[in-house]
Amino acid sequence: MGKAIRHMNNYSKMIPRRGFLSGAFTVGGMALAGRAGQAGYAQITESGVSSSRSTLEVAAPTAAMAEWVKQTAKPWARRKGVEIVMRVGLPEGKIGKNQLAIVPPRAIGKLIGELGKVPGDFIGRPECAWPDLLPVWRERLGRWRGETVAVPLMGDLWVQVVRSDWMADETLQKAHGDLSGNPLRAPRLWEEWIVLGKALHGKLPGRKGAPALGALPGAVEDQLRLLRQVAASHSVERLAAGQKLRAGKEAENSHYAVDFELLTGKPKVAGKAFVYALEWMSRLQAYSPGKADGQPWQAFERGESFAAIVPSQVIARLQRGALRDRFDIHPVPGAEKVFLDEGELQAGQGNFIPLVGTGGAMAVASSEAISLVWDLLSYLIQPKTQLDLVLDPNFGGPVREQQLPGAPWDGLQLDLRRLGQWQTTLRTTLSPAETVNPAVVLRTPDAEQLDAELGKQVASCLAGKGKAVDCLKAAADAWETMGRNRPGRLVEVRASTGLS
Repeated sequence: MGKAIRHMNNYSKMIPRRGFLSGAFTVGGMALAGRAGQAGYAQITESGVSSSRSTLEVAAPTAAMAEWVKQTAKPWARRKGVEIVMRVGLPEGKIGKNQLAIVPPRAIGKLIGELGKVPGDFIGRPECAWPDLLPVWRERLGRWRGETVAVPLMGDLWVQVVRSDWMADETLQKAHGDLSGNPLRAPRLWEEWIVLGKALHGKLPGRKGAPALGALPGAVEDQLRLLRQVAASHSVERLAAGQKLRAGKEAENSHYAVDFELLTGKPKVAGKAFVYALEWMSRLQAYSPGKADGQPWQAFERGESFAAIVPSQVIARLQRGALRDRFDIHPVPGAEKVFLDEGELQAGQGNFIPLVGTGGAMAVASSEAISLVWDLLSYLIQPKTQLDLVLDPNFGGPVREQQLPGAPWDGLQLDLRRLGQWQTTLRTTLSPAETVNPAVVLRTPDAEQLDAELGKQVASCLAGKGKAVDCLKAAADAWETMGRNRPGRLVEVRASTGLS
């Protein structure tokens, strides 16, 4: 396994990454810039292949992913006598019958008119191990209006890291205790991040006078991801393991609605959960460097912050760098109160709702897809093959239940303490036995346009040009206006959530 990972690291570093569809595409939390409207796109083929062989096209979001498919599929292509032609990008948004396309989860709604159902005989193939795929990816992100239209290839996972060596510092412990009355610990609630930043400001060892936390994300899509991560736990009530959803669509609203109301299709971005989240981001700026950072976790890696929210790929990088065995791993924080239609719900132990689908990748095909397309995909999603993909630090996170135990993650080089923390975080965040109702990324056909309006208002607030409540009201008004031109808005909203 280690040899395969080293090989993948080499070509991942050599090949530049490009965007997919329009806007930036995120692979496991790493923003990849690019525009779909660019003329032409790259093609990767093996030299010396006979033109008489059958040809199968695969569209991948980045050159690195294209190279992974090309290298991984070589044994299958030789056995089948097929020439695989790799395309980087899908400029026209069209999927041919001889083409497999790999797309971000949020692209499903935009492409839905091009997609065919995943065949039942494909789902039933033993090599696909379909029931082992995590339910949130298989049943919600992979479905649209009750039909399975996408196959999970690679997941995403965001975690919280804190400096374990600084956690033991007596000066920092006293400063935190004097302000909060509580012991210094990894934040379990989003509000504790504010307390942490205020208590430790200017006091980190070797960083006298400097902020204790890194800057907010610089890219709009990363700002919106953080906004939704905070808002999700304040707008959705966590379902406990074994707890059944109450009857009625009102219960669905309480347990699944983030961006839109599931009963009316009205935007929720001006509601209390989003207002809290944007105010939280604004307050956090007082205890972090003023200039937004392109990748905030890099400040943590440089030893400039006490804690950070990072994509799972960063863990291996931290452990192989200067912070080896000097950080702890925890789930992202939760909320101490949830803003529901029927009033505020107090959550003393924290209401933990992870946001899933901001990264990762789904495989899709048209309704006219030839059998070779599904044969290739069944080869690519075999558990052993997928494990090679999700373990690579340049790609994404877990997408299968068998990837959640600690054993497969030896390549991270974590000691027993941190491996246990990593395993607990995986289970808490992604295990269907513990995380019944994670929030999912917005996937409506016009999600990009909606986020453009929301991102503009978020940037305005963070720049001090307006209050959170006013900026988000402007965004909600713009969403309402856009929705008037979409008579099927409520249907899109429910389909985006993966409920119907």
